[in-house]
Amino acid sequence: MKRRTYLAGAVGLLGGTVAVSAPSLRGGAQQSTQRSPSSTLLPGTEYETPIYRFSGDGDGPTGVIVGGMHGDERSGFLATERVGQFSIDAGELVVVPRVNQPAIEANTRHGIGGDLNRQFPPGETPTTKLARALWNDVVRATDPDFLMDLHRSKGIYGVHPDFVGQAIFPTDVSPAKAHATETINRLNDDDVSRWMPYHKFTLGNVMHGTSPLLAHKAGGDLSIPAYIVEAAEFLTDRQTRIDWTVTAATHLLERHGIERTDGGDGE
Repeated sequence: MKRRTYLAGAVGLLGGTVAVSAPSLRGGAQQSTQRSPSSTLLPGTEYETPIYRFSGDGDGPTGVIVGGMHGDERSGFLATERVGQFSIDAGELVVVPRVNQPAIEANTRHGIGGDLNRQFPPGETPTTKLARALWNDVVRATDPDFLMDLHRSKGIYGVHPDFVGQAIFPTDVSPAKAHATETINRLNDDDVSRWMPYHKFTLGNVMHGTSPLLAHKAGGDLSIPAYIVEAAEFLTDRQTRIDWTVTAATHLLERHGIERTDGGDGE
């Protein structure tokens, strides 16, 4: 059944932490999107960033999709912006493309208070203002059926130590692993060139809700399928990484019962 907990009147419900706003153009290249934001996370603060909320005509699941957790991972948040322009046939999406505006503006991995994606301890309160707002005012307020976190890594998972690119990491909540595996197979069959064997996508470690990452917390605290999608910078151009990330998100949405109806790339 389609969840409708993230309502247009959420401003009053959430104590004013979300407000209607015009599109943000901060943090680098101007957005090429057409849909206007539905609301704003932490308006009037240095963290202010747009939220896109939209629905299809049919009943379906509700998903939260975020990007820009790390400010130097440009293909991740640019891909999330494109997802925020999708038209869908069913369900509901809440998309926050540039969640860490201070880090994006500085083009750095870390923002205020350090690495944002280490501020979501499972079973506990997030440790910084931005992390708490994202968790309480977006994730919990939406009550999603699934969550995606779109990233970019410098190197390739299993090839370069300490890097996690060309991988999708699912939570241990069924059917996340099966959906991730099917998405990986489709990417490798249809989107990764046969001349790039090292860039075939692979299944990353299954997340058990034991680390202070947003997707870990979503799986552990909410018991929902959640995914981290990582495209690798190594020997790729930004547009290729954006395309891979958008395609991965599209396939994962399809696995959850949400089809794109715009027929394009969202730009």
